[in-house]
Amino acid sequence: MKISIGIDSVDSQYGGCTTHVLYRIFKRLVENGYIESVLDYPYLVRLNPSIPHKTRGNGAVAINLELKKIASLDTLIDEVASVIVEYVNGIHGDLMRVCAAIVPYELSGYFNDIYVKALTDFVHLDYVSNFIKPIKDKVILPFGLNKGCVGALAALGWDKSRCSYELLIYRPVSHTEADRKMFDSRFLAELDSLEEYRTFCNYDYEGGRAVSVPHGPDPVLLGIRGLDPDKLVKTLKFLKLSEVVEGWCVFKTNQATGAHMVPRASHELKPFRTGCLTGVVKHVSIRPGGDVVLSLTDGFGEIDVAVFKESGLTRYVRQLTSGDVIRACGSVKLWDNLRPVLHVELLEIVDLADKYLRLNPRCPRCGARMKSSGRNKGYKCLKCGFKAADLRPETLKLLRDINTGLYLPTCGSVKHLSIPASLLNTPLDCYAKPPTVVSDFYSQ
Repeated sequence: MKISIGIDSVDSQYGGCTTHVLYRIFKRLVENGYIESVLDYPYLVRLNPSIPHKTRGNGAVAINLELKKIASLDTLIDEVASVIVEYVNGIHGDLMRVCAAIVPYELSGYFNDIYVKALTDFVHLDYVSNFIKPIKDKVILPFGLNKGCVGALAALGWDKSRCSYELLIYRPVSHTEADRKMFDSRFLAELDSLEEYRTFCNYDYEGGRAVSVPHGPDPVLLGIRGLDPDKLVKTLKFLKLSEVVEGWCVFKTNQATGAHMVPRASHELKPFRTGCLTGVVKHVSIRPGGDVVLSLTDGFGEIDVAVFKESGLTRYVRQLTSGDVIRACGSVKLWDNLRPVLHVELLEIVDLADKYLRLNPRCPRCGARMKSSGRNKGYKCLKCGFKAADLRPETLKLLRDINTGLYLPTCGSVKHLSIPASLLNTPLDCYAKPPTVVSDFYSQ
């Protein structure tokens, strides 16, 4: 029997992680001897970052398995529910917001529309309810239909057209309140510079800090991002971890793919949507603190575009001027006055307007700059007294201190879904074959 399991909204303010509960479920199924084969790596699917009621990181998980004959569907449901209940109670979470979805493996692609919408837009629960009606008898929801099911079903429907991988290392529950002192961060800084491991954005070289280490009471000790799942596993020896770990698991993920950056017109950029808008800069405003707000028009309308100092992109947008053509990608949020503003994660300068400086003419007699004698009254030289009525001002074309091209955030500020600068020209095709044995991607 081939089945797919999607899970979301397990974590709470006191800790926990949705990837961790999937790890625990998989561990239970392995220990009980229920798994015949794993059909692919488990999935960590990041969704729309602008949704106000999202979980930490806004990530859902899924896994596709073939079960042995000894494992009935009822047995699977009981095991999944049992692990989740135990886990959520252990972190003082809320079972009313947790969703687990169990469907036949061949139906997982049915949920692709939910994935696309949950990635780029706001999804109402009524939409999900109506969407699953035609196959309702085949969708098992042990904890009922709730907001968490948006993510759980979206994770099942991820198309996996582009992907990266993440090795998540978990620490025991007894250690989740302690500081993470597991290794010398210099190993992490060196890791991203070594081509043999194909890792990325685990260390912020500009800020001088590790960015793959979570903060707070989280079961994740460390999350190593990379492009090759087999090579990710090899980083475990390189990092020389000194802290006790519960286990680890490699996830296939849509992180760093820019999958949420779909083309939009200005009138389509509604609150809580994601997208890319190509338009002409109308006005540039530098706010106190260094953030920059642009007015961008595309022929359908006008919208404000905000670039925050933390993104590292303000040094470029400060040099933009009226008439420049740019493509701005990000997510739309409501500001205090209820106006939608596109928060920029990626910027492309498509075309630069010509910029000119208008100067008074030089004196034909002494070469000094002349002064206007008034409207339509010509010019007068203050140095030698020469006057002329027929001279015209000089126009100089200025050199721009910025070039056309794509501008991406650094690893210290990049969001989960956004493409970091280090992957700008890197293919992100999901070429890796599914694991042949459990030990290829998982250890307890």
